[in-house]
Amino acid sequence: MKYLAPVAVWLYMIATTVAEVVVFYSGPGTFSVDMAIGVIAMINSLIAALFFMNIRKEPPTIQYLMLAPLALVMVLILTMLFAFAQ
Repeated sequence: MKYLAPVAVWLYMIATTVAEVVVFYSGPGTFSVDMAIGVIAMINSLIAALFFMNIRKEPPTIQYLMLAPLALVMVLILTMLFAFAQ
């Protein structure tokens, strides 16, 4: 196994975690900040699934099926944000 891809993904995860912290402290509690953190987290989970679970080597149909749970989690996050906003 080559070490370049896992190290690159690990560095990407660290960079996006730092980005999430910076976004949070730019304006905590606002809707746009919450959405940005949710999108960054969703992209992080997709990258982790593609590389660390070897889904990138699966057929494209299986890869697209991975997007469905991510979309459902985003709907859950949006629903919770709207519920707590009132």
